[in-house]
This record gives sequence, structure tokens and C-alpha cells, in this order.
Amino acid sequence: MKTVTISSKGQITLPKELRERYHLFEGEEALIMPTAEGILIKHRRVNLRGILSGKLDVEAFARDLHDLRRERTL
Repeated sequence: MKTVTISSKGQITLPKELRERYHLFEGEEALIMPTAEGILIKHRRVNLRGILSGKLDVEAFARDLHDLRRERTL
């Protein structure tokens, strides 16, 4: 559990540890939903396209795939 402070404008800052753990990045939108226990903050992502951008080595994957296909045809 983390404690945050509400600013005079009603804003809170999510701790870095939680932003990283839940992959919340600058400029992204989030949903705020009231629940019986309090408030739930959730990704607004509707589209998963691009979510792994920059996290995968696409070139290495393409080389490995090429090698596997070549081995299969030998």
C-alpha cells in the first residue's frame, strides 16, 4: 500500500514503482472507477497494438525465424 497526497487541484502522483509495475506511461489515459472499497485506477487501453514496441528485439526474432525455416527445409 502506498500513500499519496492530493494537490490543491485534486491531482495525485502515482509512485514510480506502481507506474512501472502496471506499465502506466506519461500521456496515457487511465480510467477512474468508484468501487465499494474506494477508487480503482485502470488502464484505458482498448487497443493492444504497439504495447510491446521497443520491448522486443524484432531483428533477432526475424533472424531466428529465418534460421528455423531454413533448417526445416534442409
